[in-house]
Amino acid sequence: MTELILLGGGGHARSVLAALREQGRTVLGHLAPQPGDLGDDCPHLGDDESMDAFDPGAVLFVNGLGSVASTDSRRALHERAVRRGFRAARVVHPRAFVDPGARLGDGVQVLAGAIVNVGAVVEEGALINTGAIIEHDVVVGAHSHVSPGAVIAGGVRIGDGAHVGLGARVIQGVSVGSGSLIGAGAVVIEDVPEGAVVVGVPARAIASEKKGPA
Repeated sequence: MTELILLGGGGHARSVLAALREQGRTVLGHLAPQPGDLGDDCPHLGDDESMDAFDPGAVLFVNGLGSVASTDSRRALHERAVRRGFRAARVVHPRAFVDPGARLGDGVQVLAGAIVNVGAVVEEGALINTGAIIEHDVVVGAHSHVSPGAVIAGGVRIGDGAHVGLGARVIQGVSVGSGSLIGAGAVVIEDVPEGAVVVGVPARAIASEKKGPA
C-alpha cells in the first residue's frame, strides 16, 4: 500500500491520523509550519515547502487541516499539493459505513461513525466528519465539510466549499449553495443560496457572506 504524508499537525490531523492507524496504513510523517503533537511514529518532516523533497509517484498526501466556518484554507492546501503533482488519499475510518453504491472522490475523508448511503456522491476533498450521516443520493460538493453529528437527508445537493455545522439537519431534496455556511444545530427546510449564512430552527439567512465561525 502506498505510503502517506500528512499535511498539518493540529486537531484534525490527529483525528485523521487515528483513522489511518486503525487502517494499518504507513504514514511517513507530517508537514506543518510547526511540529504537531502526533507521536513518534508521525515525525515532523518540515513545512509545506518540504513536500518538494518527495516523489509524487511514490507517496499520497492526506489533508490534516480542518475547517471552522470557512473551508477555504483546507481547499487551498489540497490544491497546492495537487499543483505539485501529488494525489490525495481517501481516508475511511474502519468504523464508518460507506455503501458500495456510493462514490468517493480523491481526498475524501469519512471519519469514525459516519454513514454514507447508497447512491451518494462525495466529491474531491470533502470531509464527512465524525458521526455525520449522508443519506441516499446526496451529492456533497468538492471541499465541503459536513461536521460531526450533522444529518443530510436523501437527495440533497451540497455545493462546493460549503460548511454544514455541528449537529445541523438538512431535509430531503434541498439544495445548499456553494460556499454557504449552515450554523450548528440549524434545521434547513428550504434551499440555501450560494454564499449565504443560515442559522436557527428553521434555518434563516443572517448574511450573504461567511463572516465568522458557527
